[in-house]
Amino acid sequence: MPEGRSPVLPVLLFSATCCVVTAFVLHLVDQPFTWPFAVVLAWFTLITLVLLTWQEGSLGDDVRPFIRRFMGGLVMKLLASLMVLAILVKAVDATPLRALAGTFVLLYFAFLIFSTIRLAGQLRRIKKS
Repeated sequence: MPEGRSPVLPVLLFSATCCVVTAFVLHLVDQPFTWPFAVVLAWFTLITLVLLTWQEGSLGDDVRPFIRRFMGGLVMKLLASLMVLAILVKAVDATPLRALAGTFVLLYFAFLIFSTIRLAGQLRRIKKS
């Protein structure tokens, strides 16, 4: 990973933005921002931070290790996220289930797009130098 390019600050800023947008949208649909929504945000923040750190560590002259980590990270994130969603579905009331599932899916894609854009940018920087 290039010096000084830690993913921590961008991930935390993106997560804070997602938190504000999520709370606003939930407020618009008269759904309180309860602990399951906080768990979803915390989960995606944590898994994104861990995977970006791991994936960016393989950036170098040879792209193949990076591609393997990127694809492996996608699979791990999907499977682990489905397990987290299953646990949350069992743990919450039926009332906010629709809102929770919708929020989960939208945040999954938001963090996936964020990670992909960040990694593509890091890869471009490596290729330019």
